[in-house]
Amino acid sequence: MILTRAQLVKNIILEMIKTNKICGNKLPTEDELAKLLQVSLATLREALLELNKEGIISKRHGLGNFIHKSTLETKMRIDRFSDFVDLLKDGGHSVTSTYSVLRLEKPDAAVAKDLQISIDSKIAVYDRTFYANGRAAIHAQNRISYCYFVRERSEIESQFDLNSFIEEYCQQKLTHGIQEISPMVAGKFEECLFGIMSGSAMISWKETFYTIEDKPICLGTVKFNPDIVKMKMLWK
Repeated sequence: MILTRAQLVKNIILEMIKTNKICGNKLPTEDELAKLLQVSLATLREALLELNKEGIISKRHGLGNFIHKSTLETKMRIDRFSDFVDLLKDGGHSVTSTYSVLRLEKPDAAVAKDLQISIDSKIAVYDRTFYANGRAAIHAQNRISYCYFVRERSEIESQFDLNSFIEEYCQQKLTHGIQEISPMVAGKFEECLFGIMSGSAMISWKETFYTIEDKPICLGTVKFNPDIVKMKMLWK
């Protein structure tokens, strides 16, 4: 991926903070920092805005930009990483993943309701399992309304991230998703996959994805291995 000028500047500032090249918990003034990094104020401010959004700095008008190393030291933040590979890597894990073969099913009543389709409709289903150091850490399942597909099932490969999959096979763009995070109890499937005891407390994540017309097109469910995934979130 090609980084913008502002993203490069953001990464340079991050490295300066991590390696203690900036004394104290306050950045130099914006004029000083722009001169030091040889960039325009506009580019610098774009980089600082991203650091602010991630909670790494806070700007106080008239006082400057303050550094929060505590946020850098907080790993596996779900408000910072939308990709599970990046989330696990941030936790210090070596990450691999596998995909299932795409299959067609009929939805149960709950899935049909979430996707606003009939229980007699078809949904395309595929699974992706993420491994941390060889052990199953996250299991994700996507169920997509088959009425959106513009290509035959035989032509479909499931080894895409969801956005690319929807664009490639449904010619739709996802605009947003609504998440619901709930507690659950591990059953036989989770015991076998994650190597945890049946009855263990777990976190389940359900997300409904929408098109530009605000129609639900995909229902994703995610289960996390409680021995590996310790998700955190920044409040700001």
